[in-house]
Amino acid sequence: MKLSWKRAVKAASQPQRLFGIIVIIPFLLSVIYFTFFAVDRYVSSAQVVVRQIDSRGSQATAGLAILTGGVDPASREYTLYLKEYINSYDMLNYLEESIQWSEHYAAQYRDPFFYLSDDALTEEKLKFYNKMVTTHYDDMTGLLHIDAQALTGEFSEKIVQEILNRSKFFINSVSRDMALEQSAFANTELVASTQRYQQSKDEMQAFQNLHKLLDADATAQSMLGIISSLESEIAKENARLKALEATLAKNAPQIKALNNKIDSLKEQLKIEKSRVTATSDIDGSFNAIASEYRQLQVNIIVAEEFYKTSLAIVENAKLEAIKNVRSLIAVVKPIEPQEAIYPQKIYNLLTIIIILCLLYGILRFVIASIRDHYE
Repeated sequence: MKLSWKRAVKAASQPQRLFGIIVIIPFLLSVIYFTFFAVDRYVSSAQVVVRQIDSRGSQATAGLAILTGGVDPASREYTLYLKEYINSYDMLNYLEESIQWSEHYAAQYRDPFFYLSDDALTEEKLKFYNKMVTTHYDDMTGLLHIDAQALTGEFSEKIVQEILNRSKFFINSVSRDMALEQSAFANTELVASTQRYQQSKDEMQAFQNLHKLLDADATAQSMLGIISSLESEIAKENARLKALEATLAKNAPQIKALNNKIDSLKEQLKIEKSRVTATSDIDGSFNAIASEYRQLQVNIIVAEEFYKTSLAIVENAKLEAIKNVRSLIAVVKPIEPQEAIYPQKIYNLLTIIIILCLLYGILRFVIASIRDHYE
C-alpha cells in the first residue's frame, strides 16, 4: 500500500502531466464554453430615488439628513423598501404576467448556466431572477441602482422599464395606504364626536320640550327676581303699616286693608319660593331644573369642543397626507443597450488561466513536500 502511494505521488508529480490536468484541460474547456456555448447578455440600467413631494417636510429633516450622510432618512427608508420589493417574488410575478419574463430565458438551450426551465420551481425562478436583476443602494447619494440582464438589448430595457412602472405603483400604494389609515382614524373620531354632539343637542331639545322652557337659567333668574321684588314690596308695606299704626287705631280700615295686602304678598312669596326649591313637583322645581339644564349645557360645550378638535384632526390628516406623498424619481432612465456586456470573454479567460496557474503552483508545492517526506 505504501509502495502504491509512492507511485501515485511520483506519477502525479510529473510536471507535464500535472500541468495538463490542472491548467490545460480546464482552460481548453473554458475556451470551448466561451466560444461555442456562452450566450451574450445585454444589461440595461436605471438609477432611482424616492423623494417627498412637500419641500417643507424635507427642510424639517435637514439635521437628520446631515447625520445620515446627506440623505433624507424618510427617503432612504422608502428607497430600501423599494429595493426589497424589487428583489421579491411579487415583482417577479408581475414581470411574468406583463412580459412573460421566464419564457425569454427558457427560449435558449445553448448556455446551461443561463437556462431557466418553463416548469422550474418558484424558488428556482426567484434565485435566477435575483441573478439576472440586481439592485444596489448607494448610501452616499441615496440612489438605488437597478441592473437587468437579458439575451437581447430590447428585452433588458423592457425589464427595467416594467420594474420602474411597478415601482411607481408600489410607492404610490404605500403612500396612499398610510394616508388612508390616517384619514380613517381621523374620520372615525369625527363620526364619534359628531354623534356625541348631536346626542347632546337632542337631549337639550328634549329637556326644553319636556319643561316647556327655552332657557332654564333665565327662567330661574326671573323667578328669583320675582321673589326679590315680593320681599321688597313686603318690606315697604310693613314700613307703611308701622307708620299707620302710629296714627290710627288697630282696627282702622286702612290698617286692616294693609294687613290683608301684606298677608297676600307673603303667601305669594311662599308660593314663589316653593316653586324654586320644591323637590316633589318636577315641573315646579326650578333649582333642580336649572341644575340639570346647566349640566346639559356643559355636555353640549364639551361635545362641541370634541367636535371642533375632530374637525381639526381631519384637516391636519389631509394636510399630512398631502405633505407625505412620496414620488419615485428616475434620475437615470433605462436605454436599450447596443452591445453585450457579458460575458467578458478575454477578462474571464485571463482570470481562469491565472487561477489555474496558481492552483498548479500550490499543488506542485504540496506534492514536492510529500515526496521529500517519503524520500
